Amino acid sequence: MIRMFEPVKDAGINFENKVSNSPDFNIFSYRNFYNGGGAAIGDINNDGLADVFFTANMGSNKLYLNKGNWKFEDISEQAGITEENKWSTGVVMVDINNDGWLDIYVCNAGYQKGMRQENALFINQQNGRFKEAAREYGLANDGYSTHAAFFDYDLDGDLDCYILNNSFIPL
Repeated sequence: MIRMFEPVKDAGINFENKVSNSPDFNIFSYRNFYNGGGAAIGDINNDGLADVFFTANMGSNKLYLNKGNWKFEDISEQAGITEENKWSTGVVMVDINNDGWLDIYVCNAGYQKGMRQENALFINQQNGRFKEAAREYGLANDGYSTHAAFFDYDLDGDLDCYILNNSFIPL
């Protein structure tokens, strides 16, 4: 038997996007209940290795630092990116402030009574930590965002953002 690759054991990535129904929040009250979370890959510490970010719908987002040789370290807590109690969906790594370091934009959706679902922009502090600054950058959208894309739409040399929102109201 020919194997294309050997499975990686103990890589250090331990993430599962678990969702559970409740009487107040389920597929009947939120039609996108099973749309899932997101993933982004990029080099957040400029060491030449691809790091991994996962969003969770009903849990904490996770950031895994690539230590090389298929070993990763969960740095979510110290990085300050967990976004607990938010229904996180798409995620994009982008150098929003053009400082040569990747920042992280997380979309949040999922209508839950009494919960704010504004998107988050984590600015890389270049020391393994991130500072949330979505409001400062005008990106704290609370329109049930599914995903976002950054590009220079108007060709003026700076990044523009397209945010894909979804209605929680059935058609």
